[in-house]
Amino acid sequence: MTLTTLATLFIVLFLTACATQPSWSPSSSNRELGVARVAYEHAKLQEPVLSDAQASRLAMNRCATWGFDQAQMIPGELRECSLKDGDSCDLWKVTREYRCSNDGTYARAASR
Repeated sequence: MTLTTLATLFIVLFLTACATQPSWSPSSSNRELGVARVAYEHAKLQEPVLSDAQASRLAMNRCATWGFDQAQMIPGELRECSLKDGDSCDLWKVTREYRCSNDGTYARAASR
């Protein structure tokens, strides 16, 4: 690829990333551990504000399909680089985890 082609490709990707608003989507979850994950990706210059309610609904739906009636957010978020350019990250993936449980069983067991 020529330098002009690379520059044009970068500009198109940058403008596309700026034009789209990230949203939560289901991510790699673990039924055996009862952990539902939701994630979104954003460009390095974006600091999107997403709906916590949407993330919770997606996690609850995943937990419900596994037979659980609750999804409790595990504090914190996982952040990893999805697209690296040298020492810089051009695309970040942010993941939130939820513990699936029934009637607070997990919370009671964890507090013992």
